[in-house]
Amino acid sequence: MKRLPQPTSETLLSSIRACIQNGDRLLDETYDLEFRKPPATTFFVVMIAQEEFAKAFVLYLIRERAVPFTAPVLRAIYDHVCKQLLGMVMDYVIMHWDEVEELQELIRLDHEAGDQLPNDVGSAMDILRYEKIGRWEGNFGIWAEDPEYDRSALHIADGKKDRHKQDALYVRIGRDGRVCSTPDVITEQETKSELERARRYKRFMDSLLAVDERSERHKKIMNTFRLLFASPA
Repeated sequence: MKRLPQPTSETLLSSIRACIQNGDRLLDETYDLEFRKPPATTFFVVMIAQEEFAKAFVLYLIRERAVPFTAPVLRAIYDHVCKQLLGMVMDYVIMHWDEVEELQELIRLDHEAGDQLPNDVGSAMDILRYEKIGRWEGNFGIWAEDPEYDRSALHIADGKKDRHKQDALYVRIGRDGRVCSTPDVITEQETKSELERARRYKRFMDSLLAVDERSERHKKIMNTFRLLFASPA
């Protein structure tokens, strides 16, 4: 596989900031859309903003040398499913909670897990590495047993989340010619939920560039990415 010219740290930092800025711009443009009914257009724009922040996260991983800059990784930057899988990883590191009881439960689960990742996050990372990027590298490894991936990660990997995003824009026609989905399927509640998620992604990426201190979850994720993408000895 042809080796790509390697970007400098400064180049990557500039690209990260450009992605964050564009994601923020998209969120700003949802301001007047939130008053429109149905909220489908807002939902679509918000989901694209999330993917811009996920793109920034990939570039951050490359800059930190947790992930190499290769043609398959560059392809992942443009792939909607890959960025949505990375969103699961970002959700984990962000560790969002509303009530103190939720925080206490998250801390308890982290303590019990030790060095292990939750199955949904580990599945998202494995699918990204082996089922997506690995196949683009031409590595069609044969598993001794079929991996037991988490259902939420498979939901994204199978393209269902991206199809739902597309449902916010298009009328879907079934095999019998009948309408099987319209943008009206998008609810106000899920739009608000995804908007808050996008804002968390923005704050997360801003913090990665502004703060040196890292959480244990962040360290665990970075170590796992380095192991997944380590060159064979």
